[in-house]
Amino acid sequence: MDNKLKIIFVGIPDMASVCLANLLEKKFNIVGVVPPKKTHETYPYFKNFVQSRGLNLIEFEKSANDKKCVEKIKKLNADIGVVCSYNNLLSKEFLSSTKMGYINSHPSLLPYYRGAMPYFHIINNDEKISGITLHFMDENFDTGDIVYQEKFNITPFETMGTIFNRTTYMISDALIKVLEKLEKTGSINRIPQKKDEKYIMAPKVEGNFRVNWKKSIFKIDCLIRACNPFFNVYAYFRGVNVKIIKAKPICMKHDFELGSIVEADENKLLIAAKDGCISIEVLQIGTWGVFNPCDFYYTFSPKTGEFIL
Repeated sequence: MDNKLKIIFVGIPDMASVCLANLLEKKFNIVGVVPPKKTHETYPYFKNFVQSRGLNLIEFEKSANDKKCVEKIKKLNADIGVVCSYNNLLSKEFLSSTKMGYINSHPSLLPYYRGAMPYFHIINNDEKISGITLHFMDENFDTGDIVYQEKFNITPFETMGTIFNRTTYMISDALIKVLEKLEKTGSINRIPQKKDEKYIMAPKVEGNFRVNWKKSIFKIDCLIRACNPFFNVYAYFRGVNVKIIKAKPICMKHDFELGSIVEADENKLLIAAKDGCISIEVLQIGTWGVFNPCDFYYTFSPKTGEFIL
């Protein structure tokens, strides 16, 4: 191996796949890979990904914190661990299984948006700036010493998907920078997070969201973008479920009932909201398929005043 560092890699795809592939391309010495639990939907894919590259897969039965798993890692005498998108709390014993501990990859500017789902909350809260953080792990989620941060501006049309992709590749490159510096200098600068510092939580998001036309068009727009493509914002049209995939807010006065169609033709589909309209650009109707305004208009002949609630 070209590099002296012995690294344990822990992660769940897709972030884990991107970051691990980049570390291997840069010839880092990955001595063991801890995958998600066997019941996780990405486990079969990630196992094949790891084994196809001839890497040492460290499996476990119930938890990565299991004694047998920790002992396997300790025997490898690794210098440091890297964690990418691993949402299970790791024990003190696990975190002490390498000489220097473990560096976690987090897609926000800690201490803001600690937790499992920063992508969603950053968009839903209409943040203008976000970023990535690499930090050493402790026994709590996202509270350890910071070793690297990088900011970026959030565009008005950002979605959960674009934030996910952008931060994944930023983290992949940041890990290379930090690990290369560690190999050259033998140390990493650490900045403790202050215990009394202001922070924002980003709890796990479950389920889908029914659109509330009583809210501001900008809040509705944020929710739609925050859910795209991993969650659903839905309503009903003629008794059939409608998933709103892409839309934009339109500032305009109207006298229509909230949730009713203000205008529908081959070019637009405008729905009345509290302080304007939502222009739906892509929507899915039940099992019929995905439609743009033109296809929706000619397929369903929507009428002005009809509800999408």
